[in-house]
Amino acid sequence: MAEVKIKTVTIFVNGTAEEVEKNEDITYDKVVTFAFPDFPQHPERTYSVKYKRGHGDKPEGTLPPGGQVKVKDQMSFDVTPTGQS
Repeated sequence: MAEVKIKTVTIFVNGTAEEVEKNEDITYDKVVTFAFPDFPQHPERTYSVKYKRGHGDKPEGTLPPGGQVKVKDQMSFDVTPTGQS
């Protein structure tokens, strides 16, 4: 039986390339964890997540905590700590 190849796209999180599944919705938590790998151990921290180069109906915007957005090849995310704890 042939192995099913999962198609991926490249997104950028704070300038770092990450491979994610094509046609997948990416969550706020996953984007923040790419930028700050210790985020799962510190859920009390909050971050601002802005994205660019998204799909045509929503090419840019803000990803709120608990939110998700459909990924697109070459999509860019900017994750910054908000300073709140």
